[in-house]
Amino acid sequence: MKAWMLQQPDGLQALSLTTATKPIPAADEICVKVAAVGLNPIDYKLTEWGYATWNYPQIIGLDVAGNIDSVGANVHQFKVNDRVMFFADPRTAGGFSEYACVKAVAVSRIPLTLSFTDAAALPCAAYSAWIAVHDKLQVEAGQHIAITGAGGGVGGFAAQLAKLAGAHVYAIAERQHHPRLLSYGIDAVICPQQNVALKLINLTEDRLLHGVIDCISAQSGSIMSALIRYNGHIVMVANQFDQVPLLATTKALSIHEVALQGTYAHGAPEHISHLADIGNNISDLVADGHLSSMVEKIVPFDKLAQALTELKQQTHSGKIVAHIST
Repeated sequence: MKAWMLQQPDGLQALSLTTATKPIPAADEICVKVAAVGLNPIDYKLTEWGYATWNYPQIIGLDVAGNIDSVGANVHQFKVNDRVMFFADPRTAGGFSEYACVKAVAVSRIPLTLSFTDAAALPCAAYSAWIAVHDKLQVEAGQHIAITGAGGGVGGFAAQLAKLAGAHVYAIAERQHHPRLLSYGIDAVICPQQNVALKLINLTEDRLLHGVIDCISAQSGSIMSALIRYNGHIVMVANQFDQVPLLATTKALSIHEVALQGTYAHGAPEHISHLADIGNNISDLVADGHLSSMVEKIVPFDKLAQALTELKQQTHSGKIVAHIST
């Protein structure tokens, strides 16, 4: 089978499309004939960082959609040709290939009306957004929520999900992303170069924010924490604080972290199966037209490395997906 393999953790130049052995599913796994794969910033970052459990050359890739090719002996909830998607275990990765294996408990079904390219855009970014909005913030109607880095995958999905939950959503993003974000019905989009604090104070009529989802950095999160009301929440997606951003006995903020990549290594089976539940919910929302997959560009599989370079350069808006010819 064809697969994108990283020879060493030496950046995108160490990534090549080559031939690999088709994987065989373990008893609790399924093997998927891959139709499309989603690209995320973590993919090009992992070409530079590597992963402690990888054996090189290593097939990379985490977001997968396709048809089931075969199932392990203990798998009974799926059958061959079922349409599925999943977030791969980063310890083994293997998504950027014509066939990929994954634990069956982590797999979500794809509605018949949802394309593989739309489905492949969802796992990493949309699952992280769901955890931020629903598991961590538990967003409710009428709340005021701000999202930094809303032009990216996690931020874009989080903005949509928070809006679907009935919140007033304020997206902070570069101008190139504004038309797309406004098309989702977001209440306001703010450029990072503007006086973000003043705009948010005005938008919330001095009542400040119930919660913030920060998709930028600890520095960004520290700045945003000053705009959160007493007993509010901040969710860190891209980074974590080195120290608590506010003095004790002041605003009593709750600080959360989203770490999707830690699910397999540090989570229990119920945490892995929760990914499947999230995927089922999100794919239904996209199929029903309530949530945009944000797919802006589809590239052929053999152009995947170039697409990762484009992703790294941050010249795009929306999600990039690679399609595998079937």
